[in-house]
Amino acid sequence: MGIIDWFIGVVYKSLFLAEDTGFRRAHFLSKAVFILSITLLITRNPGSSYLLVAFLTPLGLMFPGLEWVVAILGLSAFTGLLLAASAYLVSLLGFYQMHVLQILDIVLRTMGISMGIVFSFNIISPIELYNALYVLRGRRVAVIPLMLWKMIPQGLRNFMDSLMVGYSKREIFTKRIPPAVASLIEASWLTEEYCYWKLRIPVKTRINLERSYRHTIILLTVALFITLIQAKFMKVI
Repeated sequence: MGIIDWFIGVVYKSLFLAEDTGFRRAHFLSKAVFILSITLLITRNPGSSYLLVAFLTPLGLMFPGLEWVVAILGLSAFTGLLLAASAYLVSLLGFYQMHVLQILDIVLRTMGISMGIVFSFNIISPIELYNALYVLRGRRVAVIPLMLWKMIPQGLRNFMDSLMVGYSKREIFTKRIPPAVASLIEASWLTEEYCYWKLRIPVKTRINLERSYRHTIILLTVALFITLIQAKFMKVI
């Protein structure tokens, strides 16, 4: 129960802890350039993806904050250890050999890739998705990103609360899954009922989002450094 509760908690903090401030206020073009630089680093030079840990940890301390950094480091390290352990167990079957440094390399690469994906998710504002759908004439579905950003974290909190009730009653984990799922379904029904007309009537206006030039410049600067490092590694190869 402790591991599962911890895992759900770090997933919640990693994905839905950020508010609509910080790097979410950066210009969407700077976000696109930043995400593209991370994607190219991961796909073209995966061996250096561990460098993302060094780049994204300071950015994470700026936004969303220390709690997010602790959560994502724990989640990415846990994922990396699982992958490294799986690879090591396969190596024991004689298909290949693994050394301690290779195991550490798997963990660090996984941490870098995980942090890159999750941080990219966190800097995307649901308001930007709303405005993008509005511009692209998807006005009947523009409100859906806003609802999902509200419903998913609320569902995770309800799921965690249900598990904690079962833990306090000393019930087995599998016994608490049906009530937890039922709470998620009930929350979705209530949300759909409350937003009945919002889901069926096209939105009529955009939502103004105040931009942060400071965070825009920071994202572009970090994207430039990532690109230069990638170019340097490609020349070495």
